[in-house]
Amino acid sequence: MKIGYLIGRYPAINHGYLLEEIRVLRSSGIEVEVASINLPDRPDESLTAAERQARRSTFYIKATPTWKAALILVKSALYTPAGLLRGLRGAFHMAPRTLRGLLYHLFYFVEAVLLVDWMKRSEISHVHVSFCGTVGVIATKLAPITMSLGVYGFGDVFDPIGTGLAVKVGASVFIRSVSRHLCSLLMLSCPPSEWLKLEYAPLGIDPQMFLPTRFRFDPVPFRMICVGRLSPEKGQRLLLTAADILKKGGADFVLHLVGDGPDRYALEREIAVGGLESLVILEGNADQERLLALYRSSDAFVLASLYEGIPMVLMEAMSMEIPCVAPRITGIPELIHDGLNGLLFTATDVDDLASCILRLMQSSELRRSLGLRARECITRNYSVMANAERLAAIMRRHLAEREPQFALSSTKSDHARTAAN
Repeated sequence: MKIGYLIGRYPAINHGYLLEEIRVLRSSGIEVEVASINLPDRPDESLTAAERQARRSTFYIKATPTWKAALILVKSALYTPAGLLRGLRGAFHMAPRTLRGLLYHLFYFVEAVLLVDWMKRSEISHVHVSFCGTVGVIATKLAPITMSLGVYGFGDVFDPIGTGLAVKVGASVFIRSVSRHLCSLLMLSCPPSEWLKLEYAPLGIDPQMFLPTRFRFDPVPFRMICVGRLSPEKGQRLLLTAADILKKGGADFVLHLVGDGPDRYALEREIAVGGLESLVILEGNADQERLLALYRSSDAFVLASLYEGIPMVLMEAMSMEIPCVAPRITGIPELIHDGLNGLLFTATDVDDLASCILRLMQSSELRRSLGLRARECITRNYSVMANAERLAAIMRRHLAEREPQFALSSTKSDHARTAAN
């Protein structure tokens, strides 16, 4: 089986799990070719060896020279005018009725044309899409290809009407959801006739990459880490409020916020106003080596998000036996069972959050117990090897009976030319 993977940006520091997932799919016998809308989020010298290798074999749509994109559009207009019109009509129907929305969808249309051209050249008739579903939908209008869609969290479902989620579900052979909670939201966004397309296939990590860290029985100061994009849905402002509560209670701690994003300057101001400069450190983005070092120096992992899928960073911390505190929202209770392998607090309740952190600070026995059981959970249920194999089985089940349309069309054309001669 040969398929394409279309990803919004690849490789990317926040989506390292896709790199590992593709590797496992290939090892399971599925031939995967990758296209990315955008170039990697870092220069080559900042990429890992595996990321540099992935970059060399990835087709980057936005890196296509303007003259070449224009040539491909002209060729499509000459040879498949009906498909081009269907794609343009599809892009128009999905676009918000604003000038900005129409322009964006015109760009998506061009990207879809370039994607289809790449798929034809690569003899690929199915594409699995992550973080760029609109381009995938338009591509299915342009040519006889099929798509499937990966749904991971907040960005996919927060505005189902505005993002055309029902249209994306309708255009897909199957939908891969990484949590049961996301499955329920997908069910609300599409008619029951589409529910059989929804497939639960959780993500995973390699537990051998995230080995247990050294346990500190009496840490002074108590070191906490929070990893995530600095944006409103990640709730770092709530975490700063909880940190202020702990500070006023006399707790000795340091909180490391790892990540970057639009909330950075606002968080810097709140840290300064609250007098938390010596207690809260904004680390910025961290590569894998730096992140592992920060994990190893941490006594607890804390998440204060307002919305999540199932956070990969929670899996990483749990695999390293770092006790975790997270909100009781969305798919997180599928991963953390309160009091067994982590602590859950009521979302937005900063007093509850501070209380959970204080419990960890005051009990080395609790931290040790939660950490050990956390790793057991990850190795049992969230290994990337097992979960990518599960996704491979889903792909085979849905795609095994489908003909490779481009190859079939080429063969028919060859026969026609032979008969004419």
